[in-house]
Amino acid sequence: MAFEFWNNTRLFILLLSLWCLTLTQINSQIFTFTVICMDDIKVNYTGENQHWIDSNSDKNILFSATAVGAIIGIIPAVPLLHNYGVRRILTLCGLFSSIGTILFPLSVDYTGYFGVMICRVLQGFGISIILTLVGVIPRSWSPEEEASTYLAILSCAFQISNIVFMPVSGYLCDSSLGWRSIYYLFGFLTFFCFVLFYFFYTDLPKLHKNVSIKELQQIETGKKEVVKEKVPYFAICTDPCVIFAWLSFLGGNLGFITLLLYGPTYLREVLHFDVKSTGFVNALPYILCTIFKFSVGKLSDKISGISEKTRFTWWLVSSIIGLAAGYLVMAWTDDRLIAQIAFTFAIVASGLIIMATIRCLQLRTLQHCHFAVSAISFLSYIVQFISPIGVAIICPDNTSEQWSKLFVIIVGIMIVTNIPFPFLTTENAAEYTKNKMKEEEKDKTVIEKF
Repeated sequence: MAFEFWNNTRLFILLLSLWCLTLTQINSQIFTFTVICMDDIKVNYTGENQHWIDSNSDKNILFSATAVGAIIGIIPAVPLLHNYGVRRILTLCGLFSSIGTILFPLSVDYTGYFGVMICRVLQGFGISIILTLVGVIPRSWSPEEEASTYLAILSCAFQISNIVFMPVSGYLCDSSLGWRSIYYLFGFLTFFCFVLFYFFYTDLPKLHKNVSIKELQQIETGKKEVVKEKVPYFAICTDPCVIFAWLSFLGGNLGFITLLLYGPTYLREVLHFDVKSTGFVNALPYILCTIFKFSVGKLSDKISGISEKTRFTWWLVSSIIGLAAGYLVMAWTDDRLIAQIAFTFAIVASGLIIMATIRCLQLRTLQHCHFAVSAISFLSYIVQFISPIGVAIICPDNTSEQWSKLFVIIVGIMIVTNIPFPFLTTENAAEYTKNKMKEEEKDKTVIEKF
């Protein structure tokens, strides 16, 4: 008889999935840090033109290259996930991420700028379905009463990636091992973890040999049996609730992505932290954000008597207000300590945006959640592609005045895109989810497994 993990196999699935998502996110972000400690690649450069490491426009293109890879990857992701499942497709994405990361230092040394760009695109393939899976995996593996906690923990991949790789990168960049060791470390670790994921994960709990009857009952109770059907793309794309959830995420994610991509640059160039300090200072807000998200998710699952609409609306509104406040303080202060506190506060506050929008989409689109969340993944990567262009235009010299102007513009966009969300979204499932949905509870799946 298979080992049943004390009726908690779902928790091991959660932790393994979280770590795999975290590693792909780390791989996509490593360059945003190592770019500040790669000056050694210019030592033997003999070309007539400026080296790309000294060109802000060339570096911004590399920042955007992962978004290009992610956009290319997300386009076929919905049908592939629908037909082949999470296990196969996420493993494939993980292998792309691993290859791109391991080959990055070699490309810098031997192939030049074009090879580096290809590696960044491969890393983009790796993150193409992260947001989608943050919404999809909890629908399959979390009991209804643990849904908010499961979602909160999985979405922490974006914060944990910074908690792990920023201090490690700061240390290795400053050591004799150098920046190349960062890519080899996380590249090979990614490969190992995704091999483990492929052999341990299953797309349905009832197919997992380590899930006990008791745990399967706990996971499936209260859920509805869904017949596999075609995704109603047009109905979802014209649903006002879905549209305003997408719009809200678009604005909020602009605020988060800018800090994610340019946090190290802002800390180094504007606040003048050294390389090692930049790694640790940039990791602190993500540690606090992870604790905050887990606490909110756990508390939300414990509180009864409030509607799901109230729950996810509170998440979003409080997050946008906090993020906007942090940005405005950074824009209007010249004090380094106050700016650092505001930077930390903004990142901590931003953590609930993804929870709010994905929870709204889960409840509204149910079995078609993978498409609805894939769409916000697409929007996220569009933002990630455009953001470096905006930064290059508004902050060409990395002065505090230029960054202040950028921060104010971002706040304006966040406010405008989030105004409709509290009034025009709903917790009720859409009509297009009910066509082929069986109304009886899935208790019978316990019998089907055994």
